Amino acid sequence: MARKWFQLVGEDGNALTSAASVSVDIEDVDAFRKAVKKEYADSDLAGIAASNLTFFANRAAYNTKQKLPKSSSSVTDLGNDEDDALIVVVPTQR
Repeated sequence: MARKWFQLVGEDGNALTSAASVSVDIEDVDAFRKAVKKEYADSDLAGIAASNLTFFANRAAYNTKQKLPKSSSSVTDLGNDEDDALIVVVPTQR
């Protein structure tokens, strides 16, 4: 099992959580999206569909708006430490 580090941010880019990790067998964005949703289902992601989360390889990619292109995009080499955590954008609930 691999540990994947991530940070939840709002649509404005401000952190909603500190960096956290999940330890599961994750190979692509879709599997990681579901793991993150499960981790925060009763708090920050309550009422938000996993498919509505947007992923960026790290903070630098977020700053240049280079999101991971597909749900099948590999995350194998991403989020391997807290300093290079994947960025997960949480949409504002309407």
